[in-house]
Amino acid sequence: MLGMSRTDVSQAMQSLSPQKRHTQQRDIYCQGKLVVDFQHEKAVAICINKDPIITTLEPRLFGFNPLKQQAHKTVMRMSLRGNYDHEDPQLGMSYIYPKLGIYFWRDTTPENLQREMSLQRTAESTSHTWYAQAVQDYKQFHAVGVFKEGYL
Repeated sequence: MLGMSRTDVSQAMQSLSPQKRHTQQRDIYCQGKLVVDFQHEKAVAICINKDPIITTLEPRLFGFNPLKQQAHKTVMRMSLRGNYDHEDPQLGMSYIYPKLGIYFWRDTTPENLQREMSLQRTAESTSHTWYAQAVQDYKQFHAVGVFKEGYL
């Protein structure tokens, strides 16, 4: 939970993931599935990544799993609860809901992939096998996070 001490987070995660990677401001559990950021030894942000798949860490947000449905549906559902930051320079890849303390992320969009594919066609590249799978993968967000006010 946000606000937990680093020690309490570590104890809570012990049974699920006894191994962690540790930096000064971040602990990473479950091979990167769960990332907790700290300020002054208190949890200020928690991120759950889509991969690797660990069913016990599948997020539920307002009754749905935002990583299991298409990104545009997640944005539509969340927009009923609050507004995302329309000034976000990475809008499309990230959607940040500052008043809700929630964000969604993917490292590209299907539209960016289509532009990349067009450039490859122009360059007469023949390696297009990745394209169909990538477009499918990036229709969904890859991470969801919650954060305390002032974190982002």
